[in-house]
Amino acid sequence: MMSAPTYTVTSILSDPYVMKKDGEGYKGFLVDVLDKVAESVGFKYNIRLSKDGKYGSLYSNGQWSGMIGEVVRREADIGLGDVIITRERQRVVDFSKPYLSQGLRLLVKKPRRYDPGLGFLLQPFSVDLWFYILLALLLVAILFVIIGRFNPFEWRQVASDKDPRGARHSFGLRESFMFVFSTITLQGYRETPRSLAGRVLAVSWFIFIFFTVVAYIGAATAFLSAGEEMPSLPFEDLEDIIDGGEVQIGMVRHGSTFHTFRKSNVDMYQRVADYVEMRDSFVNTSAEGIERVRSSHGNFVMVTESLAAEYYAERKPCDLMLHGKNHFSQGLALFTPIGSGLKQKIDDALLSLREDGTIHMLKRKWWKGFCGPAVNARQPTKKAVQVSIRRLTAPFLLLLVGAILAVVVLLGEIVFRKLRQ
Repeated sequence: MMSAPTYTVTSILSDPYVMKKDGEGYKGFLVDVLDKVAESVGFKYNIRLSKDGKYGSLYSNGQWSGMIGEVVRREADIGLGDVIITRERQRVVDFSKPYLSQGLRLLVKKPRRYDPGLGFLLQPFSVDLWFYILLALLLVAILFVIIGRFNPFEWRQVASDKDPRGARHSFGLRESFMFVFSTITLQGYRETPRSLAGRVLAVSWFIFIFFTVVAYIGAATAFLSAGEEMPSLPFEDLEDIIDGGEVQIGMVRHGSTFHTFRKSNVDMYQRVADYVEMRDSFVNTSAEGIERVRSSHGNFVMVTESLAAEYYAERKPCDLMLHGKNHFSQGLALFTPIGSGLKQKIDDALLSLREDGTIHMLKRKWWKGFCGPAVNARQPTKKAVQVSIRRLTAPFLLLLVGAILAVVVLLGEIVFRKLRQ
């Protein structure tokens, strides 16, 4: 009986694909996959890390570095890692069927909720709207004073012996302001205007109050609901970032991600590559990029493989998430020397593992973290919008018309009283 062959496997440390055990040996998603493949095909293996710690890129002299180079030179029989299938690499090694597929996604810092404190009471309306409401309140109160002072049909004409409450000057300065403040807060009031001019102004003021209060309650409800959801980001995807120009886009220097964007024929992807180069927002490693995302307060995002981004978003301190859409669908695969005969056997084993759900279960095992499934999901967010003066233009115009009409009626009542006398 022939003994099972032993193959040399070159790899690179990359969470959660291949990681060192506490003692000797390696663990991770791909180690588990390789165990299943080896059991199915019938071979043994020894894992050793790539000498230069790289995935593999083509030098100007035509030589390959990293794991790709070691397999090309047949220093290793199998390449094991989160290696992306590219045309250049496919010319020099035999890639297996993809064990997983991914795209390029934005890894961003999760927007933080904040407690505005007492400022929440002012948030539903914009600053200019609050100013105009206060101005309207003051002007209407002053107009009530003018009507109460000059209108011959107001309360000041009531004899004191007929009004034990002392309401002869119920629409003086103090009383007018109390009437306006009590009505805008939907409280009761002691007296209403007796004159036609005062009643016209009061009706106009009540209509204005109705629309203003309804708008405030609606906006406040929206802010309360939005406070329970994840706050929205100021951009949807790469194009918004480029147009805004305030957020840096990070990519690994000399990495396959930047190379993919640079060689694309799509204009938007070319603009992304130019944007990264102009701002020199490269990082030397993915780990460095992730730390910059965490410490940037939202001003730095990282374009990286969606599977890696998903893994880090599931790890504590749960401050990262995926955002935007997938770009450039990519396949991850094992690889062997061209013509070695291992490719077909590995393909059959991987196909079987995908069909019986083993690949899916292993992915769940190694990607499942502590932050919950919603961390990297694109959830629709509720966005609360402040009410501006433009949205309440109609009530302000109605109040203005009512105030003008009240002044006209006031003049008419004065003239009418003088004619009767």
